[in-house]
Amino acid sequence: MKKRLFLAAAALSLFFATSASAQTDNWTKVEGCNVSVNEIQHDFGTKPLYTKTEFEFKIKNDSTEVLVIKNITTSCGCTTPTYSKRPVKEGKTAIVKVAYDSARIGAFDKTIYVYTNFSTEPIELKIKGTMEEEKSNK
Repeated sequence: MKKRLFLAAAALSLFFATSASAQTDNWTKVEGCNVSVNEIQHDFGTKPLYTKTEFEFKIKNDSTEVLVIKNITTSCGCTTPTYSKRPVKEGKTAIVKVAYDSARIGAFDKTIYVYTNFSTEPIELKIKGTMEEEKSNK
């Protein structure tokens, strides 16, 4: 009976360990900082002019310390970030929402610099894509 309980417990432990690692596979570790992100670069592809062009970057705290996003800057005024200034506990996630001014025709490639208490160097996130005029069906 003890052997069956042990085997069942071992099987459950293996299952949960495998499930936990599968969930973290979608995160990318940021070098030099105790965080992971859901994406380093988001490609919007080609979109019609004036289309909503927003993306939420998720930053997960991989440290036992509290993560604080001190500031966020961008490579261009056409890119607007919003984020919570609340501290992020161990294992929790902060969201950085980035909006691009989709009233500009052409390709774009912008960088978002996220400054935290974990490093003097910012986390660099990127968005890119192309905005084009809608083609008329004449």
